[in-house]
Amino acid sequence: MCNKDLRDERRIANVRQREVAEAIGISEMTMVKWLRRELDDSKKALVREGISKAVQHNKKNT
Repeated sequence: MCNKDLRDERRIANVRQREVAEAIGISEMTMVKWLRRELDDSKKALVREGISKAVQHNKKNT
């Protein structure tokens, strides 16, 4: 499975894929397509940033 590390990080952070996509300014479908193939380091960093932003956004709304 491609990008297993990112998928696991997202699950552990308890955020939805669409929340991550929204946080980095892409559509959910683009996110799905990105995760089909192993990402380069710069895109992985962008997705990790999105996970972090989504977590912070969820904390503010609870």
